[in-house]
Order: sequence, then C-alpha cells, then structure tokens
Amino acid sequence: MIANIVVCLYVMAANAFLRQAGAARGFEPPSLEITVAFWVAGILAYLIAHEAGHRIAGAALGWRCVRFGFGPVEFFREGVSWRTQRVKTLWGAFVRQMPPSFAHYRQEKAVTILGGPMSSLVFGLVFAAIALTSANPVVFALFGKLGLCALVGVLELIPRKHGRIGSDGYRLRQVFRGGQVMDELLRDTVGEASNFTALRHRDWPHAPIVRLAAGDDPYNIYLAYLHTLDSGNLEAASEYMRRLIARLPEKPDSHFAIEAAYWLATYGGNTELARKWIERAGPDVERTMRLRAEAAVALADGQPDRAESLAKEALAQFRTPAACGSEEYDLDRLNYVLQGVAASGAAFADMATTRR
Repeated sequence: MIANIVVCLYVMAANAFLRQAGAARGFEPPSLEITVAFWVAGILAYLIAHEAGHRIAGAALGWRCVRFGFGPVEFFREGVSWRTQRVKTLWGAFVRQMPPSFAHYRQEKAVTILGGPMSSLVFGLVFAAIALTSANPVVFALFGKLGLCALVGVLELIPRKHGRIGSDGYRLRQVFRGGQVMDELLRDTVGEASNFTALRHRDWPHAPIVRLAAGDDPYNIYLAYLHTLDSGNLEAASEYMRRLIARLPEKPDSHFAIEAAYWLATYGGNTELARKWIERAGPDVERTMRLRAEAAVALADGQPDRAESLAKEALAQFRTPAACGSEEYDLDRLNYVLQGVAASGAAFADMATTRR
C-alpha cells in the first residue's frame, strides 16, 4: 500500500512539474489522443528499460536468459530455439535468467536485481534531459512522459509483495538477509539451471540442498536425491529416495514417480514395486525417463537384451553432445544401465566358458 501511494504521488508531482515547465516555455499541451499515446509509449519505455537492465547485468555476468514475457505472451527456450505461448496476463514484464555457476550466486543475484532500477534511472534521466533541453513542444511532451515513466522503475527498490510477485527491493532484501530465504531462492533456481545450462545436479550448492531436504517437502527431498546421486553418494541418495517414496501421495508428480521406479529397479531390488511406480507416473512423463526406468526394470529382471534395446532407444532421443546438465545426468543413468547389460553379458560368457 505504501509503495503504491509513493508511486502515485511521484507520478502526480512529476506530471505537474512537466505541465509547469511546458507552460513556462509557452508550449501548448497536446491533445487528449496524443497525450494517451505518449503515456502508452512511456509505460512501454519503462518496462523495456527496466527489464533490459536486468538482462544487461545478467549478460555481463554470463547468466543465460531462459524466459521473458510481457502481458499475455511469454517467450521461452526449448532446446536451441525460442518459442512463445499465451499465459495468464501479467501486468508488467519479466526476465528469467540462470547463472553459469553457483560460486558467487548471492552477490551476482544482487547485481542482476539492481540492474533493473539502475537502468531505469539512467534511461529516465536521459529522457528527462532531452525533454528539458528541447525547443520542440512535441519532443518535450513525448520525452517528458518517457522520462517520467522510466523513473518509476527506480521505485521498484521499495520492498513490497503482491501474491507471489515481489518488487526488486523485496527480492534484494531476501538476498541480503540470506539464511532460509536465500535457500528458497536457490530452490527455485537449481532445477531450471540444470535444464538450461551446463550445470549438473552435482554442481548445486551442497549445504543449502541438505538444509532444504531436512524438512518434509517432497520436491526438496527430490532435489537432494538428484544432487547426491549425481555426486556419487549412493548411500545418501538412497536414503533421500526412501524418504521421498514414503511421502508421495496416491497421484504423485510424474518425475518423482518415474525416478522412484528407476531407483527401485537399479538399487532397491524391487522390480515389482518399480513397475507399479511406472504406472503411477502416468502417460505425461517424458519418454526418455520412462524408457530409462523400463530399461532398469528389464535389466533387474534378467532381460539384458530388452534392457539394451530400451536404453538405446532412449539414447537416440538425445542430442550429442548433451544440451544441458540435466540431459548429461540422464545420459549417465542410461549408460549405467548399458554397463549393467555389458556386465551381465560378460558374466554369462564366463559361465559358458567354465562349463566347457
């Protein structure tokens, strides 16, 4: 509420100043239609300048843009290309970026957040300077509105939150506070980072992942399972998976279910239960993940030929080299199944030699 009042007071005061400055120069105010058009241009300038600032700061740090949107349209990466989709109308714009590493995530996150208000300040002052030095009434009116609106982006530094959307100031305060709040910011980043960058699950910061998984949230436990398994800590990964299975509802998330099936077949020694979890994953689970789980079940059931066929079918779905860290993880899991196939073939050959 306070932030909204501050914004309204600023807009009214700045607009009054522009009217007085124009009158002092003898400029006639533009028509209503032109005034409305200039306000629209000003709002667009505010959104573009602000989000461009976030992106410029991220690009300077090597962060990768994976999504951005405006109003009812969202642009998102799918592989190496960009796609669009209609979404619930957003009264504003956003840019979603992923870091190349988590080594200095807290500091870099603060920089990317500050990039928006700082860009708004620079563009706003430039627009205002153009308006106040112009002798043309149209240029004065247009750039006056552009400057007025662009500078609204600086007020994003006021901490406020509406629903799940927080201002730059609110998010900056979260970063400065650290602790559990920072862990939750990481929680919302690590999975998407591995889906769009070369970061593997094992590259996620260990301590926050462990802290998050200490609770009962299935997603946090799932993240800890992926992190520890990819790090080679099978004992810890198995413990996280047991906890996850114990907490999953009757209709679980398909990713949780199919990963549970893979673990039960590969490490849990229970192919019957693994098959049930494959069924519970439903038809919407990614085909490569389903094939991986089915290959693991086939191998555990003593069907190496079928396991090899399923694993190779899944491998054929991937690009070479892998496009992101999560794909590399999946490729490692599939190759682990193929290693099991090779080992079973070698064991069978040894038995045949011995019998001879």
